[in-house]
Amino acid sequence: MLCALSLCHAGAQTPAPSTTVASAPINLRGVINLTGPWRFQIGDDPSWAQPGFDDSTWSVVDPSQPLTSQGFEPYTGYGWYRLHLSSAQVAAFGNSSTNAPLELLITGNAAGQLVVFANGVETGHTKGMTEHPVEYQSPPFDASLYAPDASGGRVLAIRTWAGPKDFIHRGLLVRVELGTRPEISDKLAESSATQWNEHATASIVVAFLFLCAAMLGAALFLAQRNHSEYLWLSLLCIAVSISGAVDACFGLDVLSFPAYQILSRFIGRIFMAVTLEFVLRFTASPYRKLVRGVQIAVLLLPFLALTPFDQIYDFLSVAIEIVFCSLTCVLLFLAWRKRRGDAGAMLLPFLLAATADSTDNVLTYAANKHWLPEQFESLRFHIGPVAFGPGTVSFSIFLISLVVVILYRFIRVSQDEQRSNAEVAAARSVQALLIPTQLPSTRNFMLESAYLPVNGVGGDFFQVLPLKDESLFIVVGDVSGKGLQAAMNSSTLVGAFRNELSHDPATVLEHLNRVLLGAVSAPGAVPELDAAPCFATCLCARVYPNGEMTIANAGHLGPYRDGREIELPPGLPLGVIADNRYEQITFQLNRGERLVFLSDGVVEATNEAGELFGFERTQQVSNEPARYIAQTAKRFGQTDDITVVSLYFSSRTVHKDNEEPAYSS
Repeated sequence: MLCALSLCHAGAQTPAPSTTVASAPINLRGVINLTGPWRFQIGDDPSWAQPGFDDSTWSVVDPSQPLTSQGFEPYTGYGWYRLHLSSAQVAAFGNSSTNAPLELLITGNAAGQLVVFANGVETGHTKGMTEHPVEYQSPPFDASLYAPDASGGRVLAIRTWAGPKDFIHRGLLVRVELGTRPEISDKLAESSATQWNEHATASIVVAFLFLCAAMLGAALFLAQRNHSEYLWLSLLCIAVSISGAVDACFGLDVLSFPAYQILSRFIGRIFMAVTLEFVLRFTASPYRKLVRGVQIAVLLLPFLALTPFDQIYDFLSVAIEIVFCSLTCVLLFLAWRKRRGDAGAMLLPFLLAATADSTDNVLTYAANKHWLPEQFESLRFHIGPVAFGPGTVSFSIFLISLVVVILYRFIRVSQDEQRSNAEVAAARSVQALLIPTQLPSTRNFMLESAYLPVNGVGGDFFQVLPLKDESLFIVVGDVSGKGLQAAMNSSTLVGAFRNELSHDPATVLEHLNRVLLGAVSAPGAVPELDAAPCFATCLCARVYPNGEMTIANAGHLGPYRDGREIELPPGLPLGVIADNRYEQITFQLNRGERLVFLSDGVVEATNEAGELFGFERTQQVSNEPARYIAQTAKRFGQTDDITVVSLYFSSRTVHKDNEEPAYSS
């Protein structure tokens, strides 16, 4: 629309011939085009509307041709056209028609405003031609042809105006037609339909299609809420849809040009900011701060247009469009280099969308500089009666590509999530083997536990095995990785532990170490273990009825005894070195003491400020029940699986109670 206000450059004004009148056509029928001779003058004077004004010094022009080709320099503000209709011409038209009143059909150019005077009397004007003129898109309008002057003729004077920032190149009057009122009414109806087809239909269609795409994006987001790029896709399409609606409102002279200009600038910049956010989330790019900086600059730029610094705004507007286009394409290209085929497929469509708003301006500028033929100025295409520009073509290609790629991505992500859900389900079934559903209770010990996986299933495991001598064998471990792979590794260790005949802690750790190394070094034996090297920390302890405890450690956190961490000999995790030997120590528990085993998920819990839960806080809560410890770490900021097993050495021998649940959620 902005380019529609830019009209061609011109040369110097040529002198005018003597006053002439339009020749009288013979046997006129229907509506005729008043081709002239018209006279034209730049400037403004109310007396120029009077029929007795001498316009013989004005230049003769053809309104259907650009003023540039008729010797005029570009101008701003007001200009007047005058035409003398002889009594013979009017009489001939009247005799060949019905006795219906004669009317004029005035066709203006772009957003120029016009007012028509017939024999000095105002007979019609465009919407914006008031005491304080405002630019609107100028549709054709009708004007009455009042009674003739004393000589029987009529003098038409048309006052034209465009804003002070618009250089008029072509001229604001395109055509004046004369006919009877019914014929002009029919012609006006045709012109109104043409106005819709030329200035509104394409914009409305594009707005509707993008609105449909916005609803599709919202539906995809509701189906996959963890993919916020669909939400930003919806907002992107809404921005384009609103822009199309604003274009249509201006094309149908609902919005004035100043209001249209402000709205289109803000909507265009919002489109840029939303598009950058969509691309950022679509590509999962790490350059978040850079994108945020560009978004802030883009959103602040329209406010500069409200100040008198027009040239600065124009320069920064071009610069920010270049930055926007470049950044969008670079983010997509980098994602494509990382084997994101959907990002590569979006490169060309986003380049078209980024340049769609500038395409018309670039073509018009190149045509004015004679780098391209004149027909490229405000280039228009047609499908039947509907006209559209290069920007509409760019956005249409962008929309089609966007919908295709997003639907492909949605289907692929859905399939991946189905596989992931199946994997989680399988991992949970394996997890049931790793985490006992009930903990045994004896006359001497009370046990409780809490297990909180970070992603529904994890690599932590623990086992409590009651032995015939009423001692308890406790194993607590943490396998590297997460999901099905970690669960399979854990199940391998738990299965090996349950089949182990020895109940000596160090011997059990050495056996588990050999099992884990054997599973990893045998490709295909356990396919889930082939993906990456794995290791596991593990702690084994045997507690006798009299409180004596033997313990061996393979890189796991030491247990807490009544709020104090037990210092254990260091040991390498399982799966690191073959035939590794583990040292075990023995110490005596006193009745009434609590022994707490936990995983590193407690210590490594991290809050939003990046602060670790740490050993000090762990020690402070280590004498609390297992569920309290786990929930405290979770509320602080869980980042890994949390396992807590608490053993209380009864102050006196108790009868065997009902078994305690093994873990809490």
